Amino acid sequence: MYKAEFRYRDATLALTAQPDGTGWRITLPDSMERAVQHAEIADNRLVLHTEAGRVALAFVRTAQGLEIQYRGRVYRFQRVEAFAGDASSAHSSAEGVLTAPMPGLVSKVFVEQGARVEAGQRLLVLEAMKTEQALRAPFAGVVARLSAREGDLVQEGAVLVEIAPDAP
Repeated sequence: MYKAEFRYRDATLALTAQPDGTGWRITLPDSMERAVQHAEIADNRLVLHTEAGRVALAFVRTAQGLEIQYRGRVYRFQRVEAFAGDASSAHSSAEGVLTAPMPGLVSKVFVEQGARVEAGQRLLVLEAMKTEQALRAPFAGVVARLSAREGDLVQEGAVLVEIAPDAP
């Protein structure tokens, strides 16, 4: 499941997406649910194919969050973490913390929590904008935390895997 919270004006809005058979069940901030059978992202355009029809949105990612153009209006959303000024999310693969380099779909997970891994071993595959990116172990160790499952939608910077180094 993917969940994100945004600030819009003075309100905090939550958006969730859950795998649902052949698509996704999206819960909008007003608690309305929609089934999305297919989503396409090209350039800065998101097209959702829902049971109610096709919805096309133009969007731009900014340092603060996201701007979405819909029906001639621009809506500016700010990630709650950015609004709170949370600097604790800065991690490095050198520390064994692997984060999503971009928003995307976790399409394959090759390890389990507690598994021993070698340096360079493939841990999982992230799909985004018709590309696949494999995340690999930065050093030999043990999977201390596995936060991603196949089918998860993740945001850029989300912690996916933590590797604890072998004891010297």
